[in-house]
Amino acid sequence: MSTYPEGNFTIVNNETGRCVRVRLGRTTDVSDWKEGTKYLQYVTDKPGLELGEPDGSPATVWWFSTIDDTAERQPFSQIVSHAVGEYQNIGDYCVWLDLNPYPTAEDRQRAADLFRHKLDDMPWSLKEKLAVLLPAGFKTWAEAEVGADASLAKQLELWHGYCASIRFPEHHVEEDPEGVDAAHAYIDAAAEQGIHPPAVESGDASTRMHGCGARREKNSTYRWAYDGTHIYAADSKTVPAERTYWTDEGGFLVGKSKGGPGQTWTLAPWKPPIAQTQHDPVKALALTGLFGPFASLFGN
Repeated sequence: MSTYPEGNFTIVNNETGRCVRVRLGRTTDVSDWKEGTKYLQYVTDKPGLELGEPDGSPATVWWFSTIDDTAERQPFSQIVSHAVGEYQNIGDYCVWLDLNPYPTAEDRQRAADLFRHKLDDMPWSLKEKLAVLLPAGFKTWAEAEVGADASLAKQLELWHGYCASIRFPEHHVEEDPEGVDAAHAYIDAAAEQGIHPPAVESGDASTRMHGCGARREKNSTYRWAYDGTHIYAADSKTVPAERTYWTDEGGFLVGKSKGGPGQTWTLAPWKPPIAQTQHDPVKALALTGLFGPFASLFGN
């Protein structure tokens, strides 16, 4: 159950002290003259998302949307920027998260390592049963690697590493027909016993600002839950919720699996810094980040 403050609030990381901020897009005058008449037109860049100083400025302010999504018949559950709606003419923008659909070499290596560990952790009785599938030449190779007295347990450690490299071929160094066929047979036999290779999944998920009116697609989400400590996806329809925990990673807001540093957040009601801005409207606007649609008024 989400526990968001009423009205506007700030989002501050408990461990780093940085807060979630919006960086307003710059507005450009692209007006044109035709037949002696000036036609006014302005183009505003998309806002950006960043972590930074919790100075209480409008750039740090958010609100939670409980408006119902009629298509999915549930609340949007979006974390929406106050500053974009207040100072720019582009509608409401909220925090989105995107999984990388193209795993990196590091992602594939992580999957290979995970599979090797799964094979290593099989019950000994199952290891003995599957050991008959090792190719004849493997024992000779293993003894050359670790010594003539290599135990079956040590041989299997080497064999599992080889099988992982075959299952995730971006990482295997050498191959021979006998070894490759035997590795595939071993992997299939392990799968029959419930030991399956993991899927190759992207690591960190990136965050960005995007329009509240847009539809989320596969690998992206804008629905958020807050349990008083963590912020994470409110459902797993488009992105697995367990991989979306907001994380301050070196000053960048990313989504990660739960359990690492930089994942605890405090949402507190926002109080406008009246004393700081009441006599200086230009400074008040500047605190939102880049100047928005009023840029031309001040010569920016």
